[in-house]
Amino acid sequence: MTRRRADRLRWAVDTYLTIRVSTLGFTWLLPLVGASAAPGWRPAETAWLLAVALSFHVFAYVLNDVTDLWVDRTEPLRADSPLVRGEITRAQALVLAWAQVPLAFVLALAGGLCAAGLACLAVAFGAMTIYDLYGKRCRWPLLTDAVQAAGWCALPLVGVWGAGARPGSATLWITGYVFFCVMLINGVHGGLRDLVNDHRRGARSTAVWFGARAGHGTAIVPSRALTVYAVTLQLGLVACAAAAWQSAGGPAGSPLALAFIGLALAAACGSLVQAFRRAGDRRALVAAGARNIVATLLVPPAAVLPALDWASAIVLFGAFGLPLTAMWAYNGSHWCLARPSRANA
Repeated sequence: MTRRRADRLRWAVDTYLTIRVSTLGFTWLLPLVGASAAPGWRPAETAWLLAVALSFHVFAYVLNDVTDLWVDRTEPLRADSPLVRGEITRAQALVLAWAQVPLAFVLALAGGLCAAGLACLAVAFGAMTIYDLYGKRCRWPLLTDAVQAAGWCALPLVGVWGAGARPGSATLWITGYVFFCVMLINGVHGGLRDLVNDHRRGARSTAVWFGARAGHGTAIVPSRALTVYAVTLQLGLVACAAAAWQSAGGPAGSPLALAFIGLALAAACGSLVQAFRRAGDRRALVAAGARNIVATLLVPPAAVLPALDWASAIVLFGAFGLPLTAMWAYNGSHWCLARPSRANA
């Protein structure tokens, strides 16, 4: 490999890691699912929505990495982060993060987002700022988890208003689904993934708060309270998905969509059980948690599938699937254990 090619590859990997491309599909998914509520929605009309979501995504994750740097410096899973390695300074990262706020609003105004949509976008940025600053410092981590979840819930509403529609009952149930989803991802999967280092550094997370602890070797010991909490969130997801499908047409809707939702929820429930049963091996726990997350995130696009034409469906699933494909191609993200050789690359 030539030096120039190696430099380009290093730049691409650093960009991927800095802005967390592996999770971009979730961010893009939310406003597009909301936009599907508008009659006659066309994928070409939502390019600005994707741009706004990308700007929000960069802000959320880069600011979070800056504020959590005191924890990430001792977390092996974050060893290849350009910020942890010192390739990017805290000041540079903060400039990148805060520059996204005016950029997002300029893009939203250029796209014709109404006042209600702009207010939802402001809620998203405000909630994420609160979480990033206090997420691992708050005495009541459930509270900061809920604040973060509210920020992500604002994105489907931005999509609804951006597409010229008003939030209906199906959209509101999907928003509730997003809330439970974020609480599960951040409080349970993220908390168990980072448990050992968080506990060592004195960080406050939902998993630690519920009494989960490190076991022998790489084992994680989830508490009974955390297990009950995770199951409750998963049941909440099932209830919201059923209500969203019912609101979108129920028995008169697409049987294919119902089958897709059912399969995704079954896979999500099964992988959640598997994650807790494999807590004795951190790598297996994280892998099962990643499968739960992917299966859980497939439900919102399946719920709105009957409202989409084929081109819109391709855009929606492409926006979700491309970053996920990048994660698999890189074979490592903040959800998957990096190989030791890669962590030192």
